Amino acid sequence: MLFSLKYTFGNIIMNNTDNINSISSDKKKNIINKNIILEKKILLEKKTELQNLEEYINKKKNIYEKNIYKLKKRLQKKIDNTYNFFLEKHFLSLLPIIDSIDSSINLLDNSNNNYSDIYTQLKEINKNFISIFHKYKISVINSINVIFNPDVHQAISIDFSGKYKNNFVSSIIQKGYLLNNRLLRPALVSVSKIYQ
Repeated sequence: MLFSLKYTFGNIIMNNTDNINSISSDKKKNIINKNIILEKKILLEKKTELQNLEEYINKKKNIYEKNIYKLKKRLQKKIDNTYNFFLEKHFLSLLPIIDSIDSSINLLDNSNNNYSDIYTQLKEINKNFISIFHKYKISVINSINVIFNPDVHQAISIDFSGKYKNNFVSSIIQKGYLLNNRLLRPALVSVSKIYQ
């Protein structure tokens, strides 16, 4: 097949050469110029086609890059949410233990300190929990004399003593916790109320 194509192509060239040899030199120049113009036109069309293809490829590339970026962002958000849910679930299970340690420390603070070794050990355990909280970006809600915030506080009693401004937290009954600024548990608080 290849041989026949070469042979046929060679015959066409030979026939055209024979035709060109029989034509005058002006006509030869004219035919050559037409062929050059035709070749330039074909080359220009091919260049335009190539540019169009490059533009198309660049557009598709940009679309795919944007889609991949969105997909990565969406997947990262899912991973973060899964991780935070995992942390939330496990830290919530630890909160009763931490509450017991806090209660024991408060009880020993108010006692005659006959149990100083136990008190020291509980303080050390509490310190370890606090370092773990910092590591996992858990913040404790336990500030008094701050304005009551229903997003992080749960009022369970009202304080009429007048020691604090109206609608301020006067005491913490149970600490609250935030995980990455997301509420794990609201702080149980007493809120000040001033009669007017």
